[in-house]
Amino acid sequence: MRRAYVLLTLATLFWAGNWIVGRALAGVFPPAALTFWRWVLALALIAPVVVPRLIAQRQVLKDHWKPIVLLGLLGGGPHNILQYWGLHYTGAANGAILTSLTPVYVLLGGALFLREPLPRLAAIGAALSILGVLALVFRLDPQAVDAFRLNPGDALIVVSHLMLAAYTLGLRRRPEGLDALSFLACFAFVALPPVGLAYLFELSTGARIAWTPAAISGLVFVAIFPALLAYHFWALGVAALGPARSALFFYLTPLFGALLAVGLLGERLGLHHLVGAALILTGVTLANRRRAG
Repeated sequence: MRRAYVLLTLATLFWAGNWIVGRALAGVFPPAALTFWRWVLALALIAPVVVPRLIAQRQVLKDHWKPIVLLGLLGGGPHNILQYWGLHYTGAANGAILTSLTPVYVLLGGALFLREPLPRLAAIGAALSILGVLALVFRLDPQAVDAFRLNPGDALIVVSHLMLAAYTLGLRRRPEGLDALSFLACFAFVALPPVGLAYLFELSTGARIAWTPAAISGLVFVAIFPALLAYHFWALGVAALGPARSALFFYLTPLFGALLAVGLLGERLGLHHLVGAALILTGVTLANRRRAG
């Protein structure tokens, strides 16, 4: 159980880094290009390990290709493109707030479509965590609330995280005979064709990558951490805890994003960080204690 908590926490930490790096690369990497090359690089890194496994597990792939394709389309390429595309038009504050709604989508989706119960402690924990996210984003400043505005990029991020919520719920259909790393390779392989088409369209519009040392470093980071490791750890964590309990860990993403901004971008540690962290951690802990006792 503790291993699952660590894996889910690391996944959200890496996805928090994705927000910062993705925003920094918005001017040099078009959205589809960044998504395409990060999954190509991720696949290249794990190919020597997973290709022999996939050959040995080819019957499992033949029998269960439909859920693999569905999960690859929901959680892979299109979701990433929409996220990076949204970051071209919206700020980090909007992105953090909209990301915080993902656990709500998972809880409601599980209750409405999968007939899962909605535990009271999970609902209370979600509410506390949302308050923590708001404290981080608005810095406990009423004027920041008044200045907040939605924009077209926000709609892209909402759709992106609806897809991520559906992917999280759908992980229960991951083929049992397929190990987690091989599943990730299949997931990435399925994601590449639609991303490749989007990339070709991007090229037709004249969008090009500015290949600088910073762009290459950013690509390596998003391929290894937010793509390869985060999705692998997330699948393992969801398998251990289930979608509803795992979804609450999404609330750690804006918290980690704020802490990374303090550590890497030189932002000051303020009262809003402490209040937000306390509320988020309390909410996640409370929600994950609902089966105790």
